[in-house]
Amino acid sequence: MDVNVFLIVIDTLRRDVMSLYGGDTDTPFINEIARDGVLFENAVSSGNWTPTSHMSIFSGLYPGEHGVHENYDEGDEVIFKKMLEYDGHWFVKDLYKRGYSNIGYSTNPWLSPSSMFDLYYSSFTFFSSEYLTEREMEAVRDYKKYGKNRIDATEYLLLHGKFKEFSHYYHTFRWMLKKKREYGYPFYKASDIIIDNILNSSFNEPFFTFINFMEVHEPSSSWELDTDDRKIKYNDLFGFDVIDDRKIKDVKEGYRKSLKNVDYEIGRLVNFLKKKKMYDSSLIIITSDHGQAMKEQRKIPFYGHGNFLYDEIIEIPLIVKYPGNVKIKRKSGYQSLVNIKKLIENAVDGNNEDVLTEETVFSEMFGPIHNLKRLSDEGIIKKMDNIYEKIIEYFPKRKAVYSKGFKLVINGENGEVEEFTFHGKKANVSEHPNVIKNLRDEISIFRGNEKFVV
Repeated sequence: MDVNVFLIVIDTLRRDVMSLYGGDTDTPFINEIARDGVLFENAVSSGNWTPTSHMSIFSGLYPGEHGVHENYDEGDEVIFKKMLEYDGHWFVKDLYKRGYSNIGYSTNPWLSPSSMFDLYYSSFTFFSSEYLTEREMEAVRDYKKYGKNRIDATEYLLLHGKFKEFSHYYHTFRWMLKKKREYGYPFYKASDIIIDNILNSSFNEPFFTFINFMEVHEPSSSWELDTDDRKIKYNDLFGFDVIDDRKIKDVKEGYRKSLKNVDYEIGRLVNFLKKKKMYDSSLIIITSDHGQAMKEQRKIPFYGHGNFLYDEIIEIPLIVKYPGNVKIKRKSGYQSLVNIKKLIENAVDGNNEDVLTEETVFSEMFGPIHNLKRLSDEGIIKKMDNIYEKIIEYFPKRKAVYSKGFKLVINGENGEVEEFTFHGKKANVSEHPNVIKNLRDEISIFRGNEKFVV
């Protein structure tokens, strides 16, 4: 019998907030899926932000292998081009050839038809996480020709007597704000619309359904609204406009509330599948592409994701409900997003076993995920004359390796050990020389031909 597949990515979800993993946020509907399936406790993202990790999920390759990743000079500006030019293997292509109807839903702009992420899908629908129509999204893009933000654009329009344009943008943005409040933004980011769409659809079996939910992605609090998230994270990081404890508390409360909302929508999906008698026979995967740092005690505290390989950014949840609700035997080790491709391919062939777990897994970054020079020049972040020195200091190439309870993070510019832990606790490098050597050897092999100092 053909297996239907659901791959649900809760964007920006770190695993340690979930009660399933000992956190303080209960997710009863996801918990139900976990009871019928298998909870994997050591999942690690291959990268630290959306494009790199999603490309790993669908290609089965690490970022250094599939090539869709940031670099020092261009940051995220080169990613769309790399996604458009990528011609490697995707498992959705194989499913398509096998006769699967591939259906995609996304609220993340990186995962949309504009990035060619809809290849080999019968249907791929992008919804704005801010509940914007295409006309409204066009207005958001269009006003920027008058200024780098809404205040500058307003000043320009009024000073130049463009009152008709000002009136158009004023009424458009006022309506957008009203609508977002009615929908519950920022704690809802269109997951309800996605599930409504699914509940009102018919299915040609077998099918593969991919969903990206953006609920727990920032903004998570009122103080973040209508502010460029890059401005928030980098001005805080460089000490220009520090995010205080009160704001972080607001973020954490909003994050938990948003997670509860997306859990509720997943519950609606599960109830629908049970009514249609498709739940038991389906493969359902729930995971995340990366987590979210919330200014934990680090040498360099950080709010956001990307740029670092902290546990809170790359350690993610992974729940798998196998067809027939089979309880497979888990291996000892770690799970990587690169093995989801293998999991799906095996499951549709009728093989239910733990192909997710390996003894050693990796995560990697290749520099800042934004063009900080441009952000500084445009005034989005405070002007810095020593921006290139800051980039090397804060965002060197990094690789993390997990093996046998240990985690090692290496600075690829100078080979220094930036982080060394054992089961999440700081470990002494001098007390584990053989472990350090073995983990360095693993990274040395993993790096391939890349210029990376180990």
